[in-house]
Amino acid sequence: MDYSKLPYYALFLSLFIIAQSLSMWGQYVTLPYKSLTMWEAYKMAIPFAWLDWIFMTLTVMVGHKYDLVTPTQDTFLLIIIQFCLILIINQYYLKENVYQSDIIAFFIILFGFFVSFFHLVSKSLNIPIPKHLGYENPDQASASIKSLRYNVVTKSKGDVIFADIKEAEPEFEEM
Repeated sequence: MDYSKLPYYALFLSLFIIAQSLSMWGQYVTLPYKSLTMWEAYKMAIPFAWLDWIFMTLTVMVGHKYDLVTPTQDTFLLIIIQFCLILIINQYYLKENVYQSDIIAFFIILFGFFVSFFHLVSKSLNIPIPKHLGYENPDQASASIKSLRYNVVTKSKGDVIFADIKEAEPEFEEM
């Protein structure tokens, strides 16, 4: 693990927890109110969704910029954090019981995250860990040939030879 990325991991996790806290609170805030209309519930929940969107956008930007986690690990982290928040909201806001099976399920999910994050199975079985496209340049990770050509034309000085721009995957032409 690259310890120079530790502050970025802390920022990433902080933003992730804030975003998911807002999301989960927005989903649960209306539950105790039995006589709300759909519009009233919407008005209560939508600000949380907007704030979640803002914080999650920042989270994803930090994660991709500093190459912290893969999309699968993002999903695992989302599940873990939402699971913890649901247990907390159920216990303290909705006054529901948390059962032993809930805690066991949490540790199973947490174990899955660690297997993914540290590539435990791949390393133990000597399976090569594939490199993801775009690690060298995140701007080109999901770029189409058209956007790559546009970037070359707009950001380079002089003549551009389009034949030098290679395509990673075949692109379907728009009709």
